Amino acid sequence: MKYRFMLLITAIVWGGGFVAQRLGAECIGPFTFNCCRYGIGALCLVPLLLSQKQTSSPAVPKGLSLIKACSLLSVLLFAGSGLQQIGLAYTTAGKAGFITSLYIVTVPLLGLFFKHPLRLSHVIGCAVALWGLYLLAFHGGTSEPLNKGDMMQLAGVLFWSCHILTVSRFVPHFSGIHLAAGQFLGCCLINALALWIHGETLSLSSLTAAAPALAYSGILAGGVGFTLQILGQKKVPPTEASLLCSLEMIFGALGGVLFLGEWMTCVEWLGCLFMTIGIFAAQTGGRTVYRPR
Repeated sequence: MKYRFMLLITAIVWGGGFVAQRLGAECIGPFTFNCCRYGIGALCLVPLLLSQKQTSSPAVPKGLSLIKACSLLSVLLFAGSGLQQIGLAYTTAGKAGFITSLYIVTVPLLGLFFKHPLRLSHVIGCAVALWGLYLLAFHGGTSEPLNKGDMMQLAGVLFWSCHILTVSRFVPHFSGIHLAAGQFLGCCLINALALWIHGETLSLSSLTAAAPALAYSGILAGGVGFTLQILGQKKVPPTEASLLCSLEMIFGALGGVLFLGEWMTCVEWLGCLFMTIGIFAAQTGGRTVYRPR
């Protein structure tokens, strides 16, 4: 039970991260925020790094190294989190949480390229979740198109999905802690370059204003959340673990209502319900309808 509780806490912390990111977007630029956020996250993992030694699996593919693995993960993390952070300036924390959670539906679909089987539950879950997305992101079912923030969150789903699939390829060969710390550090450096190219201005007053959001995103959502996820997934089956972690979308929406006053219309809440059903359905077992060769 305690391991499931760890994953529930992880979902709560990650859900609150959308609120912190939304507040941070009001104070500093997106690349500055992510640079500081992942830098803090990497520092939080130093104690765990010091407590274990990196041992590579003897089955590591030729030409693959920890540095190459972390570099690729850093690029995917930079793209996904960058689109998410920029988009949060134009949409709500609740919508961002639900749209981002679509990666749970898209991962099985993209997994076809890695010869993963496609189950009937994936197809049904995807259809239901997309209907929910229409109700949620089209602002109460009107003909108004997706706004800029919603589209960025949706584009980010592709990179989050690729990131998850890539992690699953590297985890058998390298320590999860080393991969996490490496990708956090790499993402911090890429964001530092991006903020310089983009010309984002830094000031003590803006960093001070964003400090609480940065501390939450870096320490809690990054360091603590990731650590609890690792500990929890050791004893909880993958399907159940993903369901528990996906509750972050619900806690993100609740956090937006409680702390940001981001109330939704009845139709938008209905869209959230359909997305929740679709995402949960995609994680259940079922008959295989297609197996790539």
